[in-house]
Amino acid sequence: MKIAMVSEHASPLAALGGVDAGGQNVHVAQLATALAARGHTVTVYTRRDDVALPDAVELTPGVQVVHLPAGPARTLPKDELAPFMDEFGRWLTRTWIADGPPDLVHAHFWMSGLAARRAADALQLPLALTFHALGAVKRRHQGLADTSPASRLAAETDLLGAADVVLATCEDEKRELMALGADPERVAVVPCGVDLTAFAPSGPPQHEAGEPARIVALGRLVERKGVDTVLAALAALPGSVPGDPVPADSVLENAVLHIAGGPDAAALDEDPEAVRLGALARELGVEDRVVLHGRVDRAGAAALLAAADVVACTPWYEPFGMVPLEAAASGRPVVGSAVGGLLDSVEDGVTGLLVPPRDVGATSEALRRVLQDRDLAARMGRAGRDRVERLFGWDRVAERTEAVYQQVLRAHGDRQHRPRTGTREWIADHLAELQRAVADAAAHADVVDRWGAQLAALLGRGGRVLVAGNGGSAAEAQHFTAELVGRFESERVPLSALCLSAETSSLTAIGNDYGITEVFARQVEAHGRPGDVVVLLSTSGRSPNVLSAAERARAGGMHVWALTGPGPNPLADAADEALAVKAASTSVVQEMHLMLLHAVCAAVDARHAAAPRADDALTACPGSSPQDAVLVEADAG
Repeated sequence: MKIAMVSEHASPLAALGGVDAGGQNVHVAQLATALAARGHTVTVYTRRDDVALPDAVELTPGVQVVHLPAGPARTLPKDELAPFMDEFGRWLTRTWIADGPPDLVHAHFWMSGLAARRAADALQLPLALTFHALGAVKRRHQGLADTSPASRLAAETDLLGAADVVLATCEDEKRELMALGADPERVAVVPCGVDLTAFAPSGPPQHEAGEPARIVALGRLVERKGVDTVLAALAALPGSVPGDPVPADSVLENAVLHIAGGPDAAALDEDPEAVRLGALARELGVEDRVVLHGRVDRAGAAALLAAADVVACTPWYEPFGMVPLEAAASGRPVVGSAVGGLLDSVEDGVTGLLVPPRDVGATSEALRRVLQDRDLAARMGRAGRDRVERLFGWDRVAERTEAVYQQVLRAHGDRQHRPRTGTREWIADHLAELQRAVADAAAHADVVDRWGAQLAALLGRGGRVLVAGNGGSAAEAQHFTAELVGRFESERVPLSALCLSAETSSLTAIGNDYGITEVFARQVEAHGRPGDVVVLLSTSGRSPNVLSAAERARAGGMHVWALTGPGPNPLADAADEALAVKAASTSVVQEMHLMLLHAVCAAVDARHAAAPRADDALTACPGSSPQDAVLVEADAG
């Protein structure tokens, strides 16, 4: 295969250890290299962040790294790169037109997904996507400290529907993707890998007489990595405080924590996280037992892990995390947080011990157990090496990735339409699909008529209908409410219908404060009352904000009606009733939704057509209200 990998900020050529350079850089470099070893040609496209960079660099035989312009040619924090992804996507398109398109595009990270999607759509190429981290998870754990662009959550949700396949790196990420509305049939779990040659056992850790035990924490120096938890756990070990009852020859006494990562050692005094950790070590009284190494290269990392008695990885959350695998490959036990990818990479009680995140007591106890029981540590080290050889070598990861690629290529080929020669052919094909959908829609006539009768009765007695959808479905939602508030074909009283998609101030305020998933649900909670009807439109049936609105409506005693594309899908399952259009084309589904909504309006009009105007009704029935007049007519109908 000719494979294009897009990795906008994580170049496989970058030095590791910085705030924005870590596991993703390693993943892209190693996966590309392993795929090339299997006979494929891989080109990695990354953003030019230095004017002196060459246009292309050979990483290894079969793998080339290409630098494309996207924004200023200087280093920028990754959270500032989103505005340049359109430009990046345009360059990808031009490059693939000029050099010949790849067979498949694999984007790494959500911003790469934006750029890759633009080019893949333009050239009708299959798109695979690895997020490496999800904005919804990051916001949940970091709150206001999250520096991601406000558009990230909506963009990731959109990409879930656009990608032919999403490669999750662990089962926990797959669960998160499903919660965002991902199609389970388009999510494949393929883990990160480890270089089994660079990281290898070197026998039990060697200690000089009286030398203290070594705890190693390796990775980027950012707060979420939880190194402060390891520091506090070190201080809580028996023997760490003068007077603690601990044998004089205990390996716990004066155990040393080696912290590697961040900037070069000479610049640690200027790094906020390094400064914070140093201050914490002083406060805890363990400053003399903490060594900050700063950035280490691959050989340095391997040497540190090989010399460790135990490797501590205690992040608050971790999409995957390479260090636990590198530790296991080095034959060292891991004490890790029971979060994210560590749930897959560490087999609790076998290759290491898992503890709750931010739990100093549990972390300290796990470190004590491993350090004091050398036989246990050795067994865990051997089990860890055996496990990564079976499951996490890059050759194994590349084999699994290749299998996913082949499935995507087969599915993409099956979906490809024959080439169209022009507008007339497109219209002919579109009309043929539309005609099939119209024929299928005849089966919905009873549902449409029932909806019309129920709406006429509900709106006649002062109830209301709330309608919402995204994109083209938002326009159809607004069209539907306009027909009810105004009129469709017959003169009648105005009916109460609110289009939640049209409330731009509410949409932006709720989106900024609570996230895109809440933009409709919060309005449903505000405006809806028990017995009201909520009509939700989604061509895929998987839009998280629409699904959230359905859940909130059901909880509030409202009826949920859905218009979706081919079922089964989550929205059809979440609604009380659904009209599912069986069509592959999104445009056909949308056009059918509008036709069905018009049919509902016609059914409402049929119940109101003979109704007198409000003033006539009041004249005929003194003391009654306009709503009473409408209700009488609706019930009679």
